[in-house]
Amino acid sequence: MEGRNFDLKPRQEEIREKISPAIVKFQLNEIEEHFDENLQYIRSQFDIADELFQNGREEEARNIWSSQIVFLESAFDFYLHELTKFGLSEMFAGNWDKTKKYNNLSVRMSIVDRALNAREDPGWFLEFVNEFYKEITLVSYESVKDQMNLLGLDLQKVADTVFYERDTVIKTKYKLREVLEMLYCRRNVIAHQSGRRHSDAQREKITKSMVGKFIEDIEKIVREIHKLAKQKC
Repeated sequence: MEGRNFDLKPRQEEIREKISPAIVKFQLNEIEEHFDENLQYIRSQFDIADELFQNGREEEARNIWSSQIVFLESAFDFYLHELTKFGLSEMFAGNWDKTKKYNNLSVRMSIVDRALNAREDPGWFLEFVNEFYKEITLVSYESVKDQMNLLGLDLQKVADTVFYERDTVIKTKYKLREVLEMLYCRRNVIAHQSGRRHSDAQREKITKSMVGKFIEDIEKIVREIHKLAKQKC
């Protein structure tokens, strides 16, 4: 028994606290750079698809186009998450006007306890926003509309700038809704149904021009949202 350690102190590895990675609040220019990098990667896949298509491997080319749809929706979703984290942090700091939806955010008591103990450290709020939204998909039309209301950004201005056409009776917000819902539905069909319809298991049609138009529209939407966010700063 001599020499054995009966000390009741827990071992160091048992008492070491799990420290989560620091949550980063990127600035608007960095958020836009992330989106641009993602978009550049998505567009680069056209070269691969073109080569496959020209060599008679049409099915494989369609698979590339389908993947571009999924990545495009993912890039748009990530952009909205980063913008939300930035905008809410700016409201918390008093740099942006607080919206009604901001004032109605639900916060767990465990977060409240941490906030009370954090004093001047705003890191708890950034972590709260990150945890609250990280598993929520924001790319359906209704979700985008909710996020714009939360951040105090005018979705009608986005629609008017991106989709206005002279001599048309179709409302711009209807066009915006149509584009976002079409992309959202198409992404779901690809990701959850292997690109096939539930009704008859036939593959949904997909073309290079269709993918290109989706990319063009989403880029315009993001540019206008970003313009409005910059104006608030």
